[in-house]
Amino acid sequence: MATSATSVLTAKAEDWSECSSRLLIDTPDFLRSDSDWTTSPAKLSSKQTKSELLSLCEQRGVDCSGKKSEVIKALVSSFLGPDVPSDGVRMCHPGIAMGYDTELKNPAWCAYRLNPQEQRQTDNARKGFELDPALKAAGIQQTPPASYRNTGFDKGHLAPSLAMSFQKDKLKRMDRSPWIASYFASNIAPQYDEMNQRCWQELEEALHKYAENLPESDPGVFVVSGVSYWNREKPRRWDGDGECFLECPCGDDCGCRVCGKTFVTVPTFYWKAACDPTRGNSFAVVAENDPTSSTLAGGRAGWPPSAFKTYSVDDLQGFFGFKLNFPTECHTDTANTLVPDWNQANKRVMYKEKVWLRFETAFGPSADFHDAFTLEPPPPKSSETPGWKADCDSLIAQQLPKLKECSQSRAGIQFQFSGPNKGGTFLFKLSLTAPGGELSHNQWAARVTGGANTPEMVAMGEGFQLLPSVAPDSPDGPDGPPSLPNARGHFYQYWPFYATAFLLVFLCLAAFLRRGCSRHTVRERELEAALERERATVREVNAELQRRSMYPQQQPTRGIEMWDLRQARR
Repeated sequence: MATSATSVLTAKAEDWSECSSRLLIDTPDFLRSDSDWTTSPAKLSSKQTKSELLSLCEQRGVDCSGKKSEVIKALVSSFLGPDVPSDGVRMCHPGIAMGYDTELKNPAWCAYRLNPQEQRQTDNARKGFELDPALKAAGIQQTPPASYRNTGFDKGHLAPSLAMSFQKDKLKRMDRSPWIASYFASNIAPQYDEMNQRCWQELEEALHKYAENLPESDPGVFVVSGVSYWNREKPRRWDGDGECFLECPCGDDCGCRVCGKTFVTVPTFYWKAACDPTRGNSFAVVAENDPTSSTLAGGRAGWPPSAFKTYSVDDLQGFFGFKLNFPTECHTDTANTLVPDWNQANKRVMYKEKVWLRFETAFGPSADFHDAFTLEPPPPKSSETPGWKADCDSLIAQQLPKLKECSQSRAGIQFQFSGPNKGGTFLFKLSLTAPGGELSHNQWAARVTGGANTPEMVAMGEGFQLLPSVAPDSPDGPDGPPSLPNARGHFYQYWPFYATAFLLVFLCLAAFLRRGCSRHTVRERELEAALERERATVREVNAELQRRSMYPQQQPTRGIEMWDLRQARR
């Protein structure tokens, strides 16, 4: 990536000073505008004297002349944000500063600011994507949104539409809407669907909530989101029929396929860097943009392995060889994440671990249903592996219709109610045992079956939260420390080994005792036989003595019997 010698587009775009004074973290505080996007142009002012500003102009090599206001504008416009490719362009739209890669027809990066006041006014919605008017006016080619059709990749926002939806209707009427700009082709790149809808969306929402809770006077969070390529000279491309090439590198016989008229160029990585200058914290996230990455060690559906790690901004710049130009107050050499839990809540559930599921979702009033409600957990990959097992006795019904029965079936966890019910908010907690194998996906579903005139209503992946393995109402419940889930999961995972080892030890001990007891019994029998033989001998001797009348009236002596016993024990 090259530096700032690239051009800045102005036709059909904002003046670059609009973005640099509001959105770029490298613009100094004393030059930053506090006016919102309803004010055009931005109010530029500075407490610095004109001579101080001219000195800064000289340091930066900026030609500044005229009134102080003109000096400020020239100086503000010299802050250009991150590097862009050598053939790239910069442009400013309301709420978003963009660096565009004209060769690969994708954005290189988009910079935006999460202002606390603005983030508390968001009202997101969906709309169709469109070509960027500034690129179109400059005759620069773009990837048409229709080119994404059937490629398997989503149109991934770099600046999220949620963060840009503040004062949506008012700014739309003024034709200065950041929300509209977020749907320009210059703000989207191919992103594989599961990652877009899971880890990346959760990161965007976590940053939005963080900024939303900052003090009203806080400058907020400055974010840069971008894409990079493993091999920029030969990036991967997809069209509606799968992966393709601009030209086959090995001729017609190597099995490759030339792209059709429309295709998309797929980045290898998505990345995002954020800085809270007030608190001096910054961090970066990198995620592999490959559908197969979730199958690698440490990955899961929608979560590439790298998404579970947080990097410093310096690490990010070293990985991809460009500069983000974050100031020193961001402490770019250290990863101090602003949202420490965003990539922790979705870690794998341990093998056969017992967890609590917190479910909360709303079915509208039109969702009349009779007496059936089914909770459908994600099934295991193997049909031979038992699925999630519910402990219906543990059900804590915080907001449910009158429950008649809770049971387990092949379809999932079924709830039988006392009679027909209207839709509404369901809220309950339930203890579950995780399957003993990998899941085919990670999406839960809640299904209510309507009557004859009511369609089936389904809530997919909404309101599901796995809690620690202790009961939610215990002192160490979901808000307290978990009760050693890792040790418990380890025992459940290796219980066959422990059981076999215990059985072997038990059998060996039993055999040893039996052998010892057997030897002891044989020895006793031998002693008894010897004693009996000696007694018989003594009796014969006594009888013989009596017959001979050598010792009339004398009984056998005790000494003979004692001698007899001593001889037998030898």
